[in-house]
Amino acid sequence: MSTKTRRSFLAFAAQVACLASLGNPVWAQSKPVTRIVVPFAPGGGGDVLGRLLAEKLSVELGQTIIVENRPGGSATIATDVVAKSAPDGNTILLTVPLLVQTPSLFKKLPYDAIADLTPVIDVVTSPLWVAVSTSRTSARTVKEFVADVKAHPGKHSFASLGNGSSAHLLGSQFNAVAGLDMIHVPYKGSAPASVALVAGEVSLTILDIVTLKPQLASGKIRLLGVTGGKRSPLTPEVPTLAEQGYPGFDLPTWAGLFVPSKTPPEIVRKLHAATVKVLHQPDVVARLGGLGYMPGGQSQESFAKGIGAEKVRWAELIGKAGIQPD
Repeated sequence: MSTKTRRSFLAFAAQVACLASLGNPVWAQSKPVTRIVVPFAPGGGGDVLGRLLAEKLSVELGQTIIVENRPGGSATIATDVVAKSAPDGNTILLTVPLLVQTPSLFKKLPYDAIADLTPVIDVVTSPLWVAVSTSRTSARTVKEFVADVKAHPGKHSFASLGNGSSAHLLGSQFNAVAGLDMIHVPYKGSAPASVALVAGEVSLTILDIVTLKPQLASGKIRLLGVTGGKRSPLTPEVPTLAEQGYPGFDLPTWAGLFVPSKTPPEIVRKLHAATVKVLHQPDVVARLGGLGYMPGGQSQESFAKGIGAEKVRWAELIGKAGIQPD
């Protein structure tokens, strides 16, 4: 090594040593990537919501947040991933009522939905829309659809975003109330279910408007009704199921954030506070409204209490529907 080269090397080494002693600001400030695990395929309402939250929370928390889609298993695959992740706040589950429905639908789960997860905050609530495939039925009202199904035994089926999902249970309830024989066809998320409806693979589904809306312009699907106690301002022309003579479909769906159960309380509080700020941002409120969602924002304690109560309520509904655990 020449004298000139040796001097350059020593100077470089001295600079590295100096940076090490002071603490490299890039290294010191680097943070692990946080992931929001979504139990549905890309393109559906849950995925859209997850990406909106990831974008806004990244700014609010000052860290990189990505969406990781883990569809399948009626949301049990994604839930298991989060339940068994490090309780450091860097793995968050965005899920729906399937979380408290699946314990009554599976004989054994690899996690305990109540004991292994901590509820953080409810993000949104929403009614659900009854949609039919125009290639499978010409019905324009729920009563016309009921008449069509009864006139063609064994012909019609309904799609859901997984066994035990709200769409499954509401479809089963509709079968029971109206005396129908529609066959249940589960898919891995709302997006695949809506695609199946458009393609005419199934006759009906009961989903969120954010998933269904892009398909309406094609004329291949038609909205017949909406759950809840009143019509949605997003579709004022679509009557509720109760208006059409089918009461009892007033359970709203929701989406919320959860973390592994041993996550420190201060991390849970920080995530809750950041999400509340995001949900109050005017552009977020407008975006959620356009998607058919009402912003959530309960206290962490209230949300957790509600989750426990919902588990009991859904167990009763599943029992009444006669759905046997797998």
